[in-house]
Amino acid sequence: MKASVRWLKEFVDFDLPVEELARRITDAGLEVETITALGQGLDKVVVGEVRKVSKHPRADKLSVCDVGVGSENLQIVCGAPNVEAKAKVPVALIGAELPGGIQITKSSLRGVDSFGMICSEKELEIGEDEAGIMILDSDLKVGEPISSALELEDYVLDLDLTPNRPDCLSVLGVAREVAALCGSQLKRSEINLREVAEVAQDRVQVEIADPAGCPRYAARVIEGIVIKESPFWLKRKLYAAGMRPINNVVDITNLVMLELGHPLHAFDYRLFQTKKVVVRRAQEGEKFVTLDDVERTLNKEVLLITDGTKPVAIGGIMGGLESEVSPDTRTVLLESAYFDPRVIRRGRMFLGISTESSQRFERGADPNGVIKALDRAAALMQDLAEGEVLKGVVDNYPAPIHPVKVVLRPKRVNQILSTNLAAERIKNILASLDLPARENGDLEVEVPSFRPDLTREMDLIEEIARIHGYDNIETTLRAGGGLVTEVHWEDQVSRRVKEFMVGRGFFEAITNNLVDPEMLEKLNEEVGPIHIRNPLSQDLSVLSSTLAHNLLLVVARNKNRLEKDLRIFELGKVFWLEGDRPEERLHLGLALSGTREPRHWESEEAEIDLFDLKGTVAGLFEALSLPFELNPGDKGILESGRCFQVQTAGEPIGFIGELSQRVMDIFGVKEKVFWAELDFEKMAARVPKTRRFSSLPKFPPADRDVAVVVDESLLSKAIEDKIKEVGGDLLESIVLFDVYRGRQVPAGKKSLAYSICYRSQEKTLTDGEVDEIHRKVISELERTFGATLRS
Repeated sequence: MKASVRWLKEFVDFDLPVEELARRITDAGLEVETITALGQGLDKVVVGEVRKVSKHPRADKLSVCDVGVGSENLQIVCGAPNVEAKAKVPVALIGAELPGGIQITKSSLRGVDSFGMICSEKELEIGEDEAGIMILDSDLKVGEPISSALELEDYVLDLDLTPNRPDCLSVLGVAREVAALCGSQLKRSEINLREVAEVAQDRVQVEIADPAGCPRYAARVIEGIVIKESPFWLKRKLYAAGMRPINNVVDITNLVMLELGHPLHAFDYRLFQTKKVVVRRAQEGEKFVTLDDVERTLNKEVLLITDGTKPVAIGGIMGGLESEVSPDTRTVLLESAYFDPRVIRRGRMFLGISTESSQRFERGADPNGVIKALDRAAALMQDLAEGEVLKGVVDNYPAPIHPVKVVLRPKRVNQILSTNLAAERIKNILASLDLPARENGDLEVEVPSFRPDLTREMDLIEEIARIHGYDNIETTLRAGGGLVTEVHWEDQVSRRVKEFMVGRGFFEAITNNLVDPEMLEKLNEEVGPIHIRNPLSQDLSVLSSTLAHNLLLVVARNKNRLEKDLRIFELGKVFWLEGDRPEERLHLGLALSGTREPRHWESEEAEIDLFDLKGTVAGLFEALSLPFELNPGDKGILESGRCFQVQTAGEPIGFIGELSQRVMDIFGVKEKVFWAELDFEKMAARVPKTRRFSSLPKFPPADRDVAVVVDESLLSKAIEDKIKEVGGDLLESIVLFDVYRGRQVPAGKKSLAYSICYRSQEKTLTDGEVDEIHRKVISELERTFGATLRS
């Protein structure tokens, strides 16, 4: 949106340097990208009057003019075909440098001296017309600098607006913001419309076949139109906004759109075949030729304006070639409508075109600004095109859109903004934005339809912050008040898990939940997959029921790129069907492969094994203050005998183990991979929310070692559980420090050596007391497991 500062001053009085104005507007959320100065470099160009025109003695196409420039008369040779006596013209004096770099000096043309130059719009870079010299209004003062006479000196602010501010796609909307920021009043000029006796309703009817796409359509009829060039003041405004003048009628519709933000369209009414306007959707494949002389194929997303028999315009986007205003136009049907933003957006995207009109309609024009824009344009056509405006407006508005009412609590405003604004100050800020507020305990704010972005109390609070000034709001380095959001417990635990895993040297992976159903089926998951109705492709058509699928793809990809040592984890969603009901859970997956430590001269290279994975999982449970238990388990993707179920307080949490050779072959991985998958939601639910600390022990420990020979099939956990049971409160810790299989133990047996720490919280244990409890432990191991002491 390009906003002329001179045009803004027609709506609001302010006296700010343009840089300061741009800063304030930008700080309020309407970013000014560039500031362009207009009318510069015309210091020695003045208003002149052609007193006499004579033919050049040696050139048929040149004229010798006697031109008055105020203090003197100048002889100027001119080649323009439209130069004539008594015409007011722009004259570049000797010494002037025109915007195009032309230096004006005394010259001789075919033997006749010339002391200046009569200029065209193009030469002054204030318009596109270069067919002849520029003819000025006859009431301009001779000798006056052209910049002031034509009000050329101006600045144009190029605003980069966010899509939620359609109200600022107009000079009036930007002026409203400036008035609020400067504490000024917005000027509201009256529209002086003189209607004739004939009634417009007798000349045209409006029918809306698609009220959802077009909630409102209004029209006026103007007769006796004379198509001609627009006055310079109008063209100057269009040029400043980056638009090209066409003729007075079309220029008026563009001017009103830029001024009020509401697009209009003028039809040559004599080209209508019926006295009716019908708004309908296009038929699939229907053809229509638009103003740019392009035949377009339409679909049902496109809204059409028709004369009851044939299309005359694409609603809200572009007019038609066969109904455009031409030099022969005498009667204009002037359209002002409100179209649904979604319909306009879908239609223009299908057609692949974007216009000034569609930009405004798809962001949300003002449904209750329809008549004002219509009357403003009709009044201008009355004045500038000699039109006679028929009485009344033909307005079809079946379901009026009323202003929204939002309750605003001043206390809440100050709480959110950390301010101390009085209710009266808040009301004044809102009033400056044309948001009237009525006190009823709190403030009841009526939001006009030109602000579709304001629907909630928080939206109004943001408006108050913008106009009050963000610089006037105290800065705080600490969040406070009701804006502080509690971090959910599951998220807190998630952070702790990720910190732990990264601390153990793991890298986090984030993969896609959508997987290949054939690959998932090969994993022999016991649960049914959930299929996607509209998959992007067959290999992304089901939701993963295990993290193993994607993490193993990550492992395979890294192994194929010669990354030998891998420690990865993922905290992600898994999905499955339980009967007809879909389940969604958050799981933690871990994968380890490669060597235990980086290659180093101090240590020998050793491969990762199942105990590394067990140690990681056990450490995680300890960090979360969760009891950790392992029991033999059975999981299809893990090797039999090397698969264990993880439990906490007797509840199954997941599995750890070594991936089976079958699964490794599916993913093309040759080295061993150790895998764990845990139900994170179950874990998080059991993590204690308070941490308990115990005091340091007051009494010394007593350490004893014991090595027992047991059956190969017996798990160390069973022995440890029995030692804990017998040791009771006096047993502080137990550590397995040696496993031996060899010549010194019988076949089918193994030796397990434990270090046991005894300690009392009440006294120092004597050797006799420790020996007695230790003998009970050994005796119970012999009785329960048939264990024998290894000497």
